[in-house]
Parts: sequence; structure tokens; C-alpha cells
Amino acid sequence: MMNGLLAFSGVNTKIRAMQKNFISEEGFREIVSLPDVPAIINYLRRYPCYKAEFERMGEAELHRGNVEFLLDNSVYEDYAKIYHFCNEDQKKFLREYARRYAIKYLKKCLSYAFIGKTPNPNVYLYRWFYDKYTPLDMDALFHSTTVESTLEALKGTEYYPVLSKVHENPEAQLFDYETALDMYHFRTMWNNRKKLFSKEGCEVIASGFGTKFDLLNIWYIHRARQNFHMSEADTYALTIPILYKLSSQNIREMVEAETEEAFRTALDKTFYGRRYTEFGPQNLGDLYEYVGRHVLEVEARKYPNSIAVMYRYLYVKEVQDAALTAAIECVRYGLSPDEAMENLSAMVRGI
Repeated sequence: MMNGLLAFSGVNTKIRAMQKNFISEEGFREIVSLPDVPAIINYLRRYPCYKAEFERMGEAELHRGNVEFLLDNSVYEDYAKIYHFCNEDQKKFLREYARRYAIKYLKKCLSYAFIGKTPNPNVYLYRWFYDKYTPLDMDALFHSTTVESTLEALKGTEYYPVLSKVHENPEAQLFDYETALDMYHFRTMWNNRKKLFSKEGCEVIASGFGTKFDLLNIWYIHRARQNFHMSEADTYALTIPILYKLSSQNIREMVEAETEEAFRTALDKTFYGRRYTEFGPQNLGDLYEYVGRHVLEVEARKYPNSIAVMYRYLYVKEVQDAALTAAIECVRYGLSPDEAMENLSAMVRGI
């Protein structure tokens, strides 16, 4: 216990200070009540992490598109600050976690490669991060306007064999590449947990990622069967082959559900259907956002001197910045504060 306390005292102190940048649910209500995007930017300047980002551009450049890039950069800045305060064992988790960000950029590059274009040059705001914390050649990927040239830019990285295998299928679509990257990240983090982390760290990864896998499986199955009417065989192919609190029987019953009502019945039998009764098939995205954050908050309280505190902070900050992007859209399109908060509820409730 004392070793954990001493090992995490520095990084935990830093994270507690950084949590001053978290925006409360009431703060979000104030944001969506503002008249326009410039007013939102002025509001966010009261938070040091956003004030520093907005100083990177002139007032004329601070429109919705650029603000989204600056919000993303604030996540990377926070990651770097936490990394600086970590010892070598703690950095193992952050290096594994950085794969999430590398894959985010790869998905962006692939989406543009499929249409023969390059991404928005604002991605170079992140170059400092990708050069230092990932194996990606940002320049080569940015200028790749075909899937083939994207793969060429990935040679020598862990992602090349993953995507090369997908590319062997001449009918592969963007979704197939993105799914392969996600599955690779999930499996790698899951399989590496015991050799990289302490007993407490393993439990945190199991809880955080295991819950994520379960919720994604519920979401994937519902979309495949109820929205896109895919076959049972094709739906099974989409599922993540790691179960945490879902059982094989839960999966089978959801896949075999022919109607929305039957899916609801199957969902209600799962741990998540019993535990979070306010959620249903109509708001599975909200279930994913809310439960994912709730589980990490529980783990951070249970293991205050573990990677749970870092994991929880980074996750909440990413969700917060996604909520800010959504809030800006709500204001731009003239939604009332109540309508906007309904859209943001799962992301901001209880922050």
C-alpha cells in the first residue's frame, strides 16, 4: 500500500490540479445557453488548458472547425503532462494507451485515402505528439492519397500487418480497415495486461476495457440486426471475441432477436440491462458513454494509487472535449438549452 502511495503521489497530485479543467454539468448548461461560438470560446478561456490552446490562433481563425482541432490538442497536451510525471512502470500504461490516439489518426488518413484526398492541414497541430509518442510517420501518412500508399507509410510499424491482411480482400471497405484497427487495439491491450501491469492494474484494465468490449458488442449487434438487418453469421463476425460481464448466451439471444422488442428482452437479461434500467435499445450510445465513465470512476476510487486515476482522467477529458464539440454544434444550429442538454446528457451527467 505504501509503495503504491509513494509511486503515484506525484502523478496523482498533478492530475488533481489538472481536474480544475473539468467542466461540470451545470457549466455545460451555461455553455449551451450562450448565443454563439465566439461566446463559447470566451467562456472556455476561464479554463487554463483551453485558454492556452486558443492563444495558438488569431481571433479570426477561431471558428468551429479550428476549435475542434484545438480541443483535440488539449487532450494530447494533458497526456504529455501526465507522462512527464510518471515513472517507467506507469509509462507502460500510457504507451499502450497512446495506441488509441495513433489509431484515431490512422482512421482519419484512411478515410481521406479512400476518396483520394489529404486531411485538413490542421492535423499538424498534433505533430509534436505523434512524433514523440507514436511510431507513425505523420508526413508520409498525411500525403498518402491511396490505401496502398497509406500501407507503404506504415511499413515497420505494428499496424502494417494488421491492415495488410485487410487489404488482401479486394472488396474491403473503410469500415473493414477501421474495425481491424479497433480489434487489434482491444486484443493487444487485453492480452498484454498481465505482463505489463500490477494486480491492481490488471483489474483496472479488465474492468475498463472489459466493460467497453461488452457495450460495443451490444451496440454492434443492435445496429447490425435491427438497423442494417444483417444475417446472424455476419453479425457474429462483427463481435469482439472477449466477454466480460456478458455471457455467450446473452450474445446469442441478442443476435437471434428478430424484432426490437425481442432485442429489448434479451438486453434486459444482461448485467447491463439489469444494472442500468434507464437505458434501452433506443439510447445504446448513451449507455456506452455513461457506463464507460462510471466504471472508471468506481475503479479510481477503489484503487486511488494505480493506473485507474490516469485512465479515468484521460477518458473523462476525451469525453468532455467531444461534448464541447457537440455543444458548439447545438448552439450553431439554434437548439434550445434543454434540447442541447438532452443530446449531451450521457457525456456530461455527473461530471
